[in-house]
Amino acid sequence: MILHSRSIEAFIVVAEELHFGNAAKRLHMSQPPLSQQIRRFEEEIGAQLFVRSTRSVKLTPAGAMLLKKAKQLATDGQLAVLAVRRTASGESGSLTIGFTSTAAYQFLPKLLAGYHTRRPDIALTLKEDLSANLIILLAEEKIDLALLRRPAAANHASLIFSRVSQENMCVAMQNCHPLARQESIAPRQLHGLPFVGYSAETALYFREKTQSLFAHFQIQPDIVHESVMPTLLALIEAGAGIALVPESAAHLRPAGVCYRPLKDAGATAAIDLYCAQRRDDSNPATQTAREILQAITPPFFSPPST
Repeated sequence: MILHSRSIEAFIVVAEELHFGNAAKRLHMSQPPLSQQIRRFEEEIGAQLFVRSTRSVKLTPAGAMLLKKAKQLATDGQLAVLAVRRTASGESGSLTIGFTSTAAYQFLPKLLAGYHTRRPDIALTLKEDLSANLIILLAEEKIDLALLRRPAAANHASLIFSRVSQENMCVAMQNCHPLARQESIAPRQLHGLPFVGYSAETALYFREKTQSLFAHFQIQPDIVHESVMPTLLALIEAGAGIALVPESAAHLRPAGVCYRPLKDAGATAAIDLYCAQRRDDSNPATQTAREILQAITPPFFSPPST
């Protein structure tokens, strides 16, 4: 059985006034139609709600019970409408953000801080994963937005990508390494040195970027181990070799590791961070996240692309 909102409203007003004439005035209608509406309402729910006489109108026990429930229902309905409107406007709701580990060094904290300031009523959920997996999660609608590295093969018709930032790779090494005495390092100086490389399974983007740089400058590194950030830095601190890492990784400062920029490496040393979302995304909270990211990195934030 469906209780219609007009019938509930009419019942509440009559129950509050205990006078059909006064109730009709509040409802901007005449008394006879109101009396008929209440009788139909009683028949619909199968209970007498009022005791009527020529002198008074009183609630029955069933009517008193219904009045309490009906007022709560009306309040809940108003709150539901308010919640729907706030969600539609992006003031409340939920957002699930996926991110790759290197995005957490600099941009994820700023995004979260901005979100808590602008939209404190949005429930944020975080999901850390590999870039390739984040693309799958986006396509399957398990996350709303992703901060990721975009491997060359990461094209998906249902997704759009916007570049959030661009930075350069630098050389990470032990403090006691001979190259640590230099302010910057020419790429060719890396030829033949022991290197901690990136795993194809867990760090494909960085593996592709470093291999591209090696090929461009005809560098043949001695890859002694393959890993992923931040384990890679621990291996460097232990003396396993050197590595090319994002400049933002300098925020992670193991005691025995230092960083030096590459000299004249050009675009081959550049690495990008992307914001990805579904093309048909309709969650207002996603757009708010994009606006915050754009405010954080205005020189780099690019228009969406496929």
